[in-house]
Amino acid sequence: MSKHKLSLSGQELKALSDAVSLLSHPRYKEVFSDVSGIIAKIKDAVQLLEVGGKQYDFIDIEKVPESWGHDFLSPLIESIRDRKVIEIYYQPFYEDKPYFIHVHPYLLKEYRHRWYLIGLNDQKKELRTYGLDRIWEIKILNKLYIPMNFNAKEYFKNTVGVISPTGSPQIIKIEVKKPQAQYLITQPLHSSQSIDYEDDDRIIFTHRVHPTYEYKVLLLSLGSDVKVLEPESLKVEIIKELKDALVGYGEIGE
Repeated sequence: MSKHKLSLSGQELKALSDAVSLLSHPRYKEVFSDVSGIIAKIKDAVQLLEVGGKQYDFIDIEKVPESWGHDFLSPLIESIRDRKVIEIYYQPFYEDKPYFIHVHPYLLKEYRHRWYLIGLNDQKKELRTYGLDRIWEIKILNKLYIPMNFNAKEYFKNTVGVISPTGSPQIIKIEVKKPQAQYLITQPLHSSQSIDYEDDDRIIFTHRVHPTYEYKVLLLSLGSDVKVLEPESLKVEIIKELKDALVGYGEIGE
């Protein structure tokens, strides 16, 4: 991001900086907690712009990969705001062909640079999650909208990612080697994270969370630095994933 590309005047840059400072104020912490990450990104960008928008070789900004589906953001925002039922022509990754679904839309959520729609599947009468990059078409329907007192914070309270299973979350204990554990202290795997035990070599963390695919991916990304202690069912799943990986590399027989 550069000052030239944004075409910001000095006055506009100052106004943007003032707005970010206001949103970052402690008194608004709870109000804007859901967009705190976005505010932080804007704050970083403003700081870079304030040094003149120059391209320095000692500043390397993370590049966000391009993903499909952004064109649908505007009509989806309108359908949620106006409480309109929509028909989406949708193709999951595991299906060969797209198909039509009627959805009562409630929320747009970004996760790992991808946008998702959470809404009520009209046929199944269940909350479902749809990736915008897998939507082919959207059509507004003249159909009775089913409202829902949808609380995004509560819905995603016990999960990692965009899928929120029903039922109570599990109590998960993981043992992490000390060097890697320091990273988890500053950037927890989940908001429920707490420390149960610590010595010179390891830290044992507890998470109250559903063991979703995204959560297991995070555990696997830590490699040999992490070991699942509880529950036994999750421990068995992770061991199987690691064994399957070794089979894929030809390290062990099937």
